[in-house]
Amino acid sequence: MRQFLTISTLMLAMVLWTFTAKADFLSVHADIPLSFGPTQEGADTPDSIAGARVGLSLFILPLGIAYESYDVSYSNQSSDSKDTYQIASVFVNLPVPVINLALGAGAGMVTREEELSDGAKLSAEDSAATSFFATLGYPILPLFDVHVGYQVINAKKVEVKNSSGGLQYENDPSGTVWTAGIKIGF
Repeated sequence: MRQFLTISTLMLAMVLWTFTAKADFLSVHADIPLSFGPTQEGADTPDSIAGARVGLSLFILPLGIAYESYDVSYSNQSSDSKDTYQIASVFVNLPVPVINLALGAGAGMVTREEELSDGAKLSAEDSAATSFFATLGYPILPLFDVHVGYQVINAKKVEVKNSSGGLQYENDPSGTVWTAGIKIGF
């Protein structure tokens, strides 16, 4: 009986030791957008992009969830506009040695606000969007990593109309986003 208890205790210690050595139980990540590139040919270059993506993942399952909200602003001589992207995503952390690799997909909406230089407002319906992203991270401390990400957002083209309901133009809010962020494990 003593031998059984000794072996059981040693095996339990080994299992617990390997569990804590593998990875963090819970991790939280935050990313900020660095740049946005529209995919519509002839589209204006954005003046600014702001927002964040936050995510949560568990070690038990290599899956995680994320929510992102980006504001992409455009300005030219005739108008000022802003596209707001709100996307919920699911991602998987891949078991790759030395680096942290995650792949994800999501769905959401894009909202457009635009005002002409004469003060008239243009309107557009919300556009359904899908998103695919990858992040590549490098651990800098046992429970921290820094990472970069690349994301492709595909959105439905929408008609932008003037206040009387006439078609002004067609807008495609699809684009690509480069991000940078950190992940903290607990």
